[in-house]
Amino acid sequence: MKTYELIKPFLKGKGGLVLISLLFAIISTGAKLSVPLVAGIAIDLMVKGNPSFNEITKFVILIASLACVGGIFRYFFDLTTAYLGEKIVETMRNACFSSLVDAPISYLDQQKKGDLVYVLSSDIENIKTGLVSGAAAAFDGVVAILFTLVLMFYLNWIMALAVVLLTPLSVVISRFVSKGNAKYFKEQSRRNGELSSFAKEGLDNISAVRTLNLQKKREEEFSLKAEELRKANYKAMLMASLINPSTRLVNNLIYATVVLLGASMLIFNFGVTSTFTVGALGAFLSYALSYMTPFNEVADVMSEISYAAASLKKVVGKIKVSPDIDLGTKNIEGDVNSIKARDVFFSYDGKRDVISNFSINIAKGMKIALVGPTGCGKTTLLSLLMRFYDPNKGAFYFNDCSTLDISKEDVRARVGMVLQETWIFFGSVKDNISYGKKDATLEEIKKAAEIAQASSFIERLPQGYDTIISDGTGLSVGERQLLCVARAILVSPEIVILDEATSNIDLHTESLLKKSFDALMEGKTSIVVAHRLSTIINSDLIVVMKDGEMIEKGNHTELMGKNGFYKSLYEAQFH
Repeated sequence: MKTYELIKPFLKGKGGLVLISLLFAIISTGAKLSVPLVAGIAIDLMVKGNPSFNEITKFVILIASLACVGGIFRYFFDLTTAYLGEKIVETMRNACFSSLVDAPISYLDQQKKGDLVYVLSSDIENIKTGLVSGAAAAFDGVVAILFTLVLMFYLNWIMALAVVLLTPLSVVISRFVSKGNAKYFKEQSRRNGELSSFAKEGLDNISAVRTLNLQKKREEEFSLKAEELRKANYKAMLMASLINPSTRLVNNLIYATVVLLGASMLIFNFGVTSTFTVGALGAFLSYALSYMTPFNEVADVMSEISYAAASLKKVVGKIKVSPDIDLGTKNIEGDVNSIKARDVFFSYDGKRDVISNFSINIAKGMKIALVGPTGCGKTTLLSLLMRFYDPNKGAFYFNDCSTLDISKEDVRARVGMVLQETWIFFGSVKDNISYGKKDATLEEIKKAAEIAQASSFIERLPQGYDTIISDGTGLSVGERQLLCVARAILVSPEIVILDEATSNIDLHTESLLKKSFDALMEGKTSIVVAHRLSTIINSDLIVVMKDGEMIEKGNHTELMGKNGFYKSLYEAQFH
C-alpha cells in the first residue's frame, strides 16, 4: 500500500491546518521568489544608466521588505507544519495504543513486549521526523516549483523548457536509488525492535540473570544483536547516502547547461527577445536554482522518509490488529448464584489440548481450590473463565447462561483477581489501591489497606498514602502484593480469584493475609490456585489437575482418604 494511503486516515479533521500551511507557504515563497525579479530589474537599471540614490533606495527597501515578509511567513509555515505533525502523531499514537489495549490476549501473548513499546515510542517518532519533515519539504517545494515555473517561462520560455525537460533526470535518479532502500530500512526497523525487546527482557529479569551468573552470556547475546543492528544500519545508511550526491550531481549538470545556454543566447543573440537582459539572466539562474532546490531538500531527507515509511507500516499493522471479538450481548440480572463448566476443551495451538473434558459445579459462596503440578492447566482455566480465551469445545456458565453469550465486560466486572505477578504503576499509593474504583474515598482506601494488612507499612512511607511508588521503587515483593490485595478488597467483587497470590510472600505476611482473605471471600465465590496446600485445607472443594485433566476432587479429608495424587502432593510438602 502507498505511504500516502497509510497516513491518509490520520489527516482526517486536519484540513484547516493543511490549508493554513498552504497559505503561509504561498505568501512566504511568493515574497522570497519576488526578490530575484526585483533585483534583476535593478541590475538592468544600473546597466542602462546611472540610477539616482532615491531609485536605488526604493529597490533596497522593496527587496528588504520582501525578504522580511518571506522570512516571517516561513516561520509561520514551519510552526504550523510542526503543530500539524504533532497532531498527526498524537492521533496515530492514541490509535495504536487503543488498538493494542483492545487486541485479543492471544495476539499480545505472541508479541515481544519490547517491540510493542518500540512501536509506540521510537517508530512513531521516526514517522514524525521522517514523513512530517519530508512532507513539509515537499509541501513547500511544490509551491516553490509552481512559482518558479511561472517566472521562468515569463523571463524566457526556451530556457524554462530546457530546465523542465532536464529536471526529471534528477527525479528518476532519486526514485531509482530510494526504491531499493525499502528492504534495508525494513530490516533496520526489525532489528531495532528485537534489540529493544531483548534489552527490556534482560533488565526486567536482572536479578535472575545475576543469580545464575549469566551476565557475560547476556552481554555476548546483546553484543551479537547490536552487531546485527549495526550491519542493518550500515546497509541502510550506505544506500541512503547515494541519494543526495547523485541528485546534486545531476542538478549541478543541469544548472551548468542552463548557464551555458543562457550566456550563449545573450551573447550571440539567437532566440532572445528584447526583454531578455543581463538582469533577466541573473534572475532566471536564481529561479533555476530555486526550482531544483526542492528536489535536493527531499533528497536530503530521503533516508529519513524511507525509514519513516518502514515504521509507518509497522504502526499501521498494529493499528489494524483485529480487536478482541465479543459476541456476548447478555448481561446477568442480579448475583451470580452458580458457576458451571461443561465438557471444556482448550488448546493454544490447535494441536495439543491444555484442558481436556473439564466439568465442575460451583455454588455461590463456595471456596474452590485448584492444585496440581506446574503446567497442568490451572491458570489456563482461570483465563477461560475470565474470557481472555474461549474454549474450543464446551463452555462455562453463569446462572446456567453460557459466558460466551454474556458480554466480556459484565463477566469481568464481577470478578476480582490477585495474581502472582504484581502490577504497580507509577503514581501514589492511594491511586494504586483505588485503580479499579476511581471514586473511592480516602477512608475507603485506608479501610481496604487495613483489611489487607498493608496500612502499617504504608504509614511508614515518607508521605504515607501520597507517596509516589512504582514497580522499580524500594517496595518488597510482599508489600507490592499487599497493595494488589488491597486493590481487590476495595472493589469488593462477587467472585474472587487468587492465582498463586501468596507464593511471593513470607510465612508471617501470609498468616496476616489469611484473615483478610477470609474476610474478602466471606459470602463470595472464590477460586484459589496455590502451591502451598496448607492455605487451602479448609476449601469446600479441591480440584486436583494433571496434564489438563481433573483427576481428583473433594475436600481435604476426602482426598487424603483416597490415598491418591493429592495425598502424595500434600505429604511431599510436609515431610
